Amino acid sequence: MPEQQERTDKRWTDRLGRTIAPPVEEREWREVRWEVSERGVLAITMRRPARLNAITFTMLREIEELVQDAARKPAIRVITIRGEGTRAFSSGDDLTDMEPAVRFDSPHSTHHKLIPALRAAPQPVVALLYGYALGAGFELALACDFRLAADNLQIGDYRARRALGSIAGASWFLPRIVGQGRALELLLTGRHLSAQEALEWGLVTRTWPLATFAREAASFVETLAQLPTGALGAHKQALEYSMVHGLRDSLSNEFETFAQYYNEAEDVLEGRASFHERRDPVYRGR
Repeated sequence: MPEQQERTDKRWTDRLGRTIAPPVEEREWREVRWEVSERGVLAITMRRPARLNAITFTMLREIEELVQDAARKPAIRVITIRGEGTRAFSSGDDLTDMEPAVRFDSPHSTHHKLIPALRAAPQPVVALLYGYALGAGFELALACDFRLAADNLQIGDYRARRALGSIAGASWFLPRIVGQGRALELLLTGRHLSAQEALEWGLVTRTWPLATFAREAASFVETLAQLPTGALGAHKQALEYSMVHGLRDSLSNEFETFAQYYNEAEDVLEGRASFHERRDPVYRGR
């Protein structure tokens, strides 16, 4: 599936003649670039390098559209998000250039739609972190399932120093990832962590030198893309549920979630067959 950034004049309608959004391949993409690899990896790149990939309402809407679309496609096995270049994943919300593109643009209609979409996607979502990951960019990384870091990473939330607050989930994600004490330290002091510190805190999953990061991260993502995507999605759903429910409810949810997956997935049969045949499984994400 090729990258698409050219506007199309084609009008898309449903069977009742109502105008509908065109497929992602037919849309104009202003502030992101995307492509899908042969292995089914949807790679999303935030492309505002002159502003250190600072976030705008348009960018948030575009990422959300791509994530929502990918969630409906079994052929997509992994989603990655990165910033263009190696200077920054994202420096945060662009406070000097975040004019609403439409009348209803606000954190509620953009940040608060994208973050749940990332959590609900059945595919693993991987943040590829170079350079600065700050403010809302920091929160975007927290919402991903994995955070892979180059050793030039500086990650944290400076907004308390500017009398600003988090608006996209840091207060929820951060204590669950690093604990309440460390969350307080990061959010109340505005401290930035290096890649090594973030690894020690459990804030990032892996870190590699900048010179080898692209290769190592690609290998990590490739491993995820070969796994049974439906099973990964079931694990994600069960973990998400357990974070806000007690043990008994979580046990019931686990049983129901995985029973449904086992009844519907082709990959379950492949997993069993490969075990009995003593070979490596070849999953199709179905």
